[in-house]
Amino acid sequence: MRGTRNIAPFGLRMPDELKEAVQNRATKNGRSLNSEILQILFETIYRDAQPDGWLEKLMEYIKEKDPSSEDDRELFAHAISEALKEVTMRIEKENERLIAIANAQLKFQKKPT
Repeated sequence: MRGTRNIAPFGLRMPDELKEAVQNRATKNGRSLNSEILQILFETIYRDAQPDGWLEKLMEYIKEKDPSSEDDRELFAHAISEALKEVTMRIEKENERLIAIANAQLKFQKKPT
């Protein structure tokens, strides 16, 4: 991130359990704790405010655009890449939920001994 050295540090009190969870996410994503917190805030404020709005715009662009120039092709490739990442992330999240539901159903079906 450019210019971060000029930003005054900001002290944040965070429960140990939450800090550990964010640190684990940061490690998984190859980011520092600070960068991960910024990413989470960015996603929450900008992306999650209208979760489908930006994806719908990407999809519309992909469907309607016929990339002819090199700049158009580069932008088109970036739009495809971002759409694929988002859709893949959503599928993985829903798959995790489906597994949790299936596991809960298995627990429910077990007869008490």
